[in-house]
Amino acid sequence: MCRWSRWANCLRRLRSRVPLYGRLAVLESFVGTNLPAVLRDVRAALGDDACVVDVSCTGDRVEVFASRVALTAHPFRRRPTDAAVPLPRPADASPDPVCFGAGLAPPPLIAAPPPQHGKIGHRPAPLPVAARRNTLRPPVVALVGPTGVGKTTTLAKLATHPGAFGGRSVGIIGMDTYRVGAVEQLETYAELAGIPCEVVHVEADLDHALVRLLECDVILVDTPGRGPRQVEDLGTVRRWLARLAPDEVHLALPASNMPQALRRTIAEFASFGVTHALGTKLDECPHDARVFDVVASEGMMMRWFTDGQEVPADLHPATDRMDRAVTRLAARRRAEEVFA
Repeated sequence: MCRWSRWANCLRRLRSRVPLYGRLAVLESFVGTNLPAVLRDVRAALGDDACVVDVSCTGDRVEVFASRVALTAHPFRRRPTDAAVPLPRPADASPDPVCFGAGLAPPPLIAAPPPQHGKIGHRPAPLPVAARRNTLRPPVVALVGPTGVGKTTTLAKLATHPGAFGGRSVGIIGMDTYRVGAVEQLETYAELAGIPCEVVHVEADLDHALVRLLECDVILVDTPGRGPRQVEDLGTVRRWLARLAPDEVHLALPASNMPQALRRTIAEFASFGVTHALGTKLDECPHDARVFDVVASEGMMMRWFTDGQEVPADLHPATDRMDRAVTRLAARRRAEEVFA
């Protein structure tokens, strides 16, 4: 299809979706090498109310057709069945770091925003996601971590638990094509839950996967587990994540590991833009898990932890456990100051 034919088709599609009451919508074309960057250009040029009409990905070239929807004295009323709508403006209220901002009511499990756990007297915790995410696409949440820490099962719990993202339209991107059976495991979870799943084999597939999941409320990303000695593979995962530009990156930390091993894992994944820790395998820990103390001492936040294989039941909020860990950390530091 030639460029002008595509332009005409986009305009017809826009007219069918949004009644303009005689005002002509001007389509603009934005071109780049990856979708997140192009959507940032759309937002900068047309504002938060821009309407994305069409997206085309050809090799490393991404083209987005968008329009600034101008309203007259008779503002349009969206029909409940409309599939495409002008993109929402973020709410004026303070952003909720759990629920990703406008239009998403907090579910019962995470009704209260978690405290900002940071190193006492050290550095502030990261800004909430809703304050900085790209409103022209769904929030993207990625799980990273070493091999065998339970990322894929945890992602399935996050996608289906009503206290996490289970009450919303969730899409999944799977990057783990290294581990035998990983793709099949992820696709089985997605099929049972009725969730769209896109598997990427090369970096160029990322933009196509994002385009196909643009209608979702949130996108969860499963990454391959890699050890510290697999430097080249870790670099590939890091590069792919940079192209996706996730809003949050959760580092899976197995509670069965010793504190020294947990700190080593945190250091190894520091360059991945980690925003949160996520405790796993608490059911394999015979005593009180030290993972919360380690996370608190490293100035990180933790929103969830898991303690079993059952999906989605074995996912729990980490707020109370982190509060106690921060209290212990403060008491220990006060004692060190007294007896120094």
